Amino acid sequence: MRDRDRIADHDSEILRSVPIFCDLDEPVLAEIARHVHRRSWVAGEAVFSKGDEGSYMLIVADGRIRLSIVSAAGRELLIRIASPGDLVGEIACLDGGVRTADATAVSAVQALVLSRRNYRDIASRFPELNVAVIQYLCNIVRDTDDRLEGLALHNLKARLARFILFAVRELNGSDADPTAHLSIDLTQGELSQFLGASRPKINRVLHDFHEDRVLVREERTWTCDLGALRSLAESDE
Repeated sequence: MRDRDRIADHDSEILRSVPIFCDLDEPVLAEIARHVHRRSWVAGEAVFSKGDEGSYMLIVADGRIRLSIVSAAGRELLIRIASPGDLVGEIACLDGGVRTADATAVSAVQALVLSRRNYRDIASRFPELNVAVIQYLCNIVRDTDDRLEGLALHNLKARLARFILFAVRELNGSDADPTAHLSIDLTQGELSQFLGASRPKINRVLHDFHEDRVLVREERTWTCDLGALRSLAESDE
């Protein structure tokens, strides 16, 4: 097998791990793999900036990318941390608009780059790609609604429980065991930005969860009692 063929096969495996592409038939996946190219960034390097032209999307193959918005006064709103298997910059790529956030490499990053032109060409020949995109965008809207609901209507324990349950669901689907293991690469500062609370408050809730055996943390791995987390997620006490 030629090196180019091996690279294409490996890229297909990476694409298969992405929610938007995972259910596509092999011919569609292979076509996408033929049209992506690899690119890398060093830790701390800007991947793109708010207001840039959105002419491509990224599929993270290795490393982490921080997506955030910084106000004129210097305050930062963390939107999310993209990890391997995540899409970055897909919205601007799909609608042809500009980037709505800054993207920065948290660590050394390798990604597959798919241009808007190539995406449109593939989608015109394989309509099932557009169906997958619609499903993906609907899921984004639902997840955003859940996050807004959590911030507006629930206390911090419920918000943190909902965040953890979402992370477990993203990793394991709906078939997670009653006790699930979760690797968290976020700092308490990043969690506080996600959940709209100060670091001391986040620390107190994590301490309470540990004391109650809701979460047992070893290094960056949490053992989660999903039943207890679901009860906390619906509680307003």
